[in-house]
Amino acid sequence: MSEEKEKKNKKIAKMTVAEIDAAIKKSVETMNGEASLYVRHLRERKEELLARKSG
Repeated sequence: MSEEKEKKNKKIAKMTVAEIDAAIKKSVETMNGEASLYVRHLRERKEELLARKSG
């Protein structure tokens, strides 16, 4: 396996804020909007991480 290639199916719970932002951007473009369940889960996880960081 190539180490340069990103792992495609990384769990949302193990993503960093930067990875979540990238996943949201890519998903919104490919899924034509923010209504998908995957994007909602990404946004919820991002809020959790930011709340934990500030609080």
